Amino acid sequence: MKRTSNSAYFWIIFLSLFLVSAQNCQAVQDQEHRKEATQSDTASLVINPQFESATPFSEGLAAVQIGEKEDGKWGYVDKSGKLVISPQFDEAVAFSEGLAAVRLGDDRTGKWGFIDKSGKYVITPQWDHVTAFSKGLSVVRTGDIVTGTERVIDKQGRYASDLQAGVVLPCGDGLTLVGTNVSWDDRGVNRHFGFVDKSGNYVIERIFDDAFCFSEGLAAVRIGDPDTGRWGYIDRTGKFVLDPQWGYAYSFKGGIATVAAAGGLKRKWGAIDRTGQIVIPLQFPEPVIFQDGFSLEYNTTYKWATDPEGRTKAIGEINYSFIDKTGTPSLGLQWRSAYFFSQGLAPVMLGEPLRGKWGFIDQKGRYIVSPQYLDAQPFSEGLAAVLIDDEKTGKWGYIAR
Repeated sequence: MKRTSNSAYFWIIFLSLFLVSAQNCQAVQDQEHRKEATQSDTASLVINPQFESATPFSEGLAAVQIGEKEDGKWGYVDKSGKLVISPQFDEAVAFSEGLAAVRLGDDRTGKWGFIDKSGKYVITPQWDHVTAFSKGLSVVRTGDIVTGTERVIDKQGRYASDLQAGVVLPCGDGLTLVGTNVSWDDRGVNRHFGFVDKSGNYVIERIFDDAFCFSEGLAAVRIGDPDTGRWGYIDRTGKFVLDPQWGYAYSFKGGIATVAAAGGLKRKWGAIDRTGQIVIPLQFPEPVIFQDGFSLEYNTTYKWATDPEGRTKAIGEINYSFIDKTGTPSLGLQWRSAYFFSQGLAPVMLGEPLRGKWGFIDQKGRYIVSPQYLDAQPFSEGLAAVLIDDEKTGKWGYIAR
């Protein structure tokens, strides 16, 4: 199970070096942002900066890394900052349903297992990839992502069924998504996907080239290859309710689903309702995925500038904003980087990439925590991980609202 770096839980933008004039212009814009937003620092540092890496809290504990990034070990702290499970793992992720996945060994040959909140192994490390437990089940894989085999285990580490395939994904509704003869390339995933019931019998045959689990009674499926194929939606009988017509499609949530227009070099994203009617125009460069009522989007603007050597070049500038469920930019401000809302707050950055400062805004665009951190993660269980000092010597700690 590959854990990405702290910032890779969310988007990080790397831009080209800006000219001095562009930097001055950005500084003025940042000042205007601060003037528009109400400043209200209500956060307090509750766990001192001391960790090389840190993750969001889950079930009262957070995985943290002690030591250098390359060879540091992972353990778990509680909300007082006390190490309740000593650093001993080569990788560790959040607790889910009382168990956490941990890895012993490097990311190529290491094996994954599960521990409980005392740090005791409940399921010994033995797989090349695992998922967090959900509804008492975890998907485990032996082998690599291309040629490996997936199965489902329970909390005692027992295989829940004899079913094994290239992709096995319990959907939590009595059906399991199964992919056989699965292959991946730089364009995406390919055939054959179907659904089995609890007895392992196919209720929807393997006729799709890609698919998601059912959600709100419908499942997004693809017919054709990743480049020219089209996505539509089927019901639990396997019948198309919305014919294949989109370049990509996600599951329904709250009565709407994110889809991309077919064709074109770059996908344009929006959203549809259950009848297939467009409720958010297909015009955004990234998937429209709502969290706490907002979706994070960005736009890129270009301008010509002359550098000190007299060369004229186009300078690209990316700004992030939030849209509501009508597709309307609702907060009016834009930031150089941002993460999704969580628990009513969103981390946002002002200033130049890699040198800017992170703070937190509420759903009205007001600064609840003014920009002051080198990096920040969304709040979880009332705490948020923040990086203090510089990239080389800084450490992660936690703030509370």
